[in-house]
Amino acid sequence: MAEQPITYTAEAYTAERALGTRSQQCQHSRRFRLAAASGQRLPHRQPTVDMAPMSRGIRLVPPQELREIESQSYYRVRPEDRPTHPLRMDEECLRYTSQTKRNFFFGVIRGLGTIGALLVTPVFFLTAIMLAVIDTNNARLGSFLSNFISSFRWEMVLSVLAISVVCWGGATLIYRLFPNWAAGYQPGPMWELNRRTGKVIVFANPAKRRTAWQVAHELPFDEFDCYLQSTPSPQGLPQFNLSLVHYREEAHVALVGMFGATSSHVEQRAAWDMVQRYMDTSQPLPEIPVFEIYRPLDPATIAHDRRTGRNPRFWRDMDDATYERHVSEHQDKLNAFYRG
Repeated sequence: MAEQPITYTAEAYTAERALGTRSQQCQHSRRFRLAAASGQRLPHRQPTVDMAPMSRGIRLVPPQELREIESQSYYRVRPEDRPTHPLRMDEECLRYTSQTKRNFFFGVIRGLGTIGALLVTPVFFLTAIMLAVIDTNNARLGSFLSNFISSFRWEMVLSVLAISVVCWGGATLIYRLFPNWAAGYQPGPMWELNRRTGKVIVFANPAKRRTAWQVAHELPFDEFDCYLQSTPSPQGLPQFNLSLVHYREEAHVALVGMFGATSSHVEQRAAWDMVQRYMDTSQPLPEIPVFEIYRPLDPATIAHDRRTGRNPRFWRDMDDATYERHVSEHQDKLNAFYRG
């Protein structure tokens, strides 16, 4: 049986809704404004534009990966667990949650082990070789082998190597033996942007099972403003991210989880325009690979694709060279639109 398209509610968002007046006063505290509503307020588009960021948009799921997913025996456009999955990006909603603390911890341990084994230890060996060569050429300490052996405190080098291997191997083993315990996401979502209803849902506490899925705020998307925020990186360079903030209530969505922090403000501006386009039910879904399998399930997109004669497998049947050309053209399009 073919999957049925979603049905928009009467409150579903269109770009015209963002033009309405806001009569109620802002109730934000100074602390909330500094944390969530600081930075440059980005415009609401009317009409919305078909833009998307690079890494978290057009490059998020490339055509080859789409084909691999589609070829799996378990593949379903709408899996049975989809309604209760804390992470979604489909025709109905954008939903996000973060990794569990255990997943983060073991990921850091494995990362440090990898760095120690593949970077730090080889540097020690190369340094020892260089010192041995220098000493041998200077004829100060005898043969190359004796110089090599005496150049370092090898017990320290071997200790670093052993600890690195244990960290990497131990974390990897735990991931393989206990994947559901060590890896994964929090029990509930942090937030949801629902295209079908036009609502933004902020959840109370997704980290604990007893409080997961409890709704703290459910408010119309047109009542939210987006702020481009900038924070310094450890190197002192600006890192840009997005914060979606309700104009009155102290409700906000940190879009940095889904779209990341970038050194380019262009990526973030494109992400905000993609979110607006996604929520606008008068327009089709954004034209990026990850949404292609969901286009036959969205009414506005069905009408658009029928009218334009769009190939339903435009992205999935695209070869790598053509895809890279589209990616390059898209980057030029972003630069011209946001920098021109």
